[in-house]
Amino acid sequence: MKRLLTTLVILLVVIVAGLAALVVLINPNDFRGYIVEQVQKKSGYHLVLQDDLRWHIWPKLSILTGQISLTAPDAEIPAVVAENMRLDVELLPLLSHQFVVKEVMLKGAVLRFMPDSQPQKQAEAPIAPKSDIQYPVAGGQGWKLDIARIKVADSLLVWQTDTDSQLNIRDINFLMERRDQDHVNLEFSSKINKNQQELAFEFNTSVDISDYPQRLAADVSSLKYQLKGVGLPSEGIKGTGSVSLAYQSSPSFISLQKLALTVNESELNGNIAVNLQNKPQYTINLSSPKLNLDNLLGWDALPQNDLQARHDYRIENSLLKPVIATSVSPLSNYDLSLLKAFEANLSFVADKFIYQGMDIDNFALKAVNNDGMAEILKLSGDVFGGHFALPTTIDATVNPAKLHTKPLLQNIELKPLLTALALPPVFSGQLELDGDLLGEGYDEYAITHYWQGDLNIGLENARLEGLNIPQLIQQSFSRATDQVNQPENTDDFTEAKNMSVRAQLNQGELKVDNLSAISGMLNITGQGKANLLKQNTDMSLWVQLTGGWGKQNEFVRKLQKLKVPLRVYGNWDNLQYKLNVEALLSDELQEKAKQSIRNWIEQNSRAEDRKEFENLLNK
Repeated sequence: MKRLLTTLVILLVVIVAGLAALVVLINPNDFRGYIVEQVQKKSGYHLVLQDDLRWHIWPKLSILTGQISLTAPDAEIPAVVAENMRLDVELLPLLSHQFVVKEVMLKGAVLRFMPDSQPQKQAEAPIAPKSDIQYPVAGGQGWKLDIARIKVADSLLVWQTDTDSQLNIRDINFLMERRDQDHVNLEFSSKINKNQQELAFEFNTSVDISDYPQRLAADVSSLKYQLKGVGLPSEGIKGTGSVSLAYQSSPSFISLQKLALTVNESELNGNIAVNLQNKPQYTINLSSPKLNLDNLLGWDALPQNDLQARHDYRIENSLLKPVIATSVSPLSNYDLSLLKAFEANLSFVADKFIYQGMDIDNFALKAVNNDGMAEILKLSGDVFGGHFALPTTIDATVNPAKLHTKPLLQNIELKPLLTALALPPVFSGQLELDGDLLGEGYDEYAITHYWQGDLNIGLENARLEGLNIPQLIQQSFSRATDQVNQPENTDDFTEAKNMSVRAQLNQGELKVDNLSAISGMLNITGQGKANLLKQNTDMSLWVQLTGGWGKQNEFVRKLQKLKVPLRVYGNWDNLQYKLNVEALLSDELQEKAKQSIRNWIEQNSRAEDRKEFENLLNK
């Protein structure tokens, strides 16, 4: 044991003596010119080491320096500035005058991706014509990684693409490690702050650089992220993901394959391909077992039964919130000219899609965009016991954008639909609707101000809450005459087996050309209007009650054939009515008196006098 300890002590003394001799005999500043030369040779960037180099022995043999900068050819400002740099070197190669770097670490670095930090072309340099032809790189001349590890800690990236847009990416921690000559492993984490929101993310990936710079391929095996801040749910938006990414320089092409992403309680899977030609072409195919937009937009945190809160939230968080000014038309906000800048083919399906309280099954979206003419070929799903389809075309070649849609709703329960849209649920039944609508703009404001078109609406097992039309009529007649009984039906609603409406929409006002409702003892026809923005109505109805009068006599038989005029008006959640029974009874009494006089004249007057009496009665 004593001999072993003695041996270990001798080895330790030799190592310490060797390192001490190394520090004394080899000046790290002798490598300064070599380091600068190699960086210039490999990348074209100019490295400036502002402080002296010094040895650091424990826990790794390293060379330390103070502030450094790295500048692209002819750039106005450095692309990289770091507070200090550490080079971990191998010991044995130093003894044979070789400089092998195991790891480069930058701490407190500021990375600038800005126009002024990019390589600048010389004014007199000729510009080669663009070509899709690629010439192979001679063996051994391609870019190869000469450093085993590069590490960046606690750093900042300033990303600026133009004078008006700058993004600061903070708390960067980056590790690039060479696995072999053609593959590197990357670990990256950072935070991005903008508009009082923070995105924190980290990922690990393996990159294939065997065909660089023509091609790159990366497998992102682990991605974690969280977005929180103003305008987001209290718990934020977070999730994990993985993807296989490929890049090709010419023709420029990016693809994301085997994309798997979780977003809170939602999931997304699929592929995305981007052809980066003069006009980018996007091909997107995504699917989801469940996509809950309410959870992502904070909608599910609202009170379920507070219609006003849900309505206000939808307006406040709509895609477009035009500011109405006397000198600026809100139509100027509906500019979709960006659709002219690219072409796209989109396909998305979801087993369950949750939006504004609606659980939509078998949701499908298929759309194409060509030169600003976008066509939503399919936008459909199953909701509230029925099915809907909203094929739409968008003309973004003009400003404001114009939309043309043909909505189709089949057998949808109306009451939960009204609740989901934050509208008073005064009607219930199974809704059938088909229409042809067009207008400028694409949100609720546009629909209620600029859209127009035709609507055909059907409602099976219709029920109007808050107003019992048969009771109103029967009660009014029973108060005026004893020939009918008080109504037995005192429910607070009106029912009809089916109801149909033919209407025209024009800038928020719905003109009802024809309304028809039929039930066992009730026939209604009518016309009128409804205002979608003010949520009120004014309808003129003619109601025929074929039963429920409680008695059988000549007067009741006449009432069963009579079409009683009824005006229904007011706000949707507080309907009022106007019914003038006295005028009807007065007309009936007058007609009855005239008939009695005619009968008396027939029996008691001469034929030559009857015509004169008849003229008097008809005045």
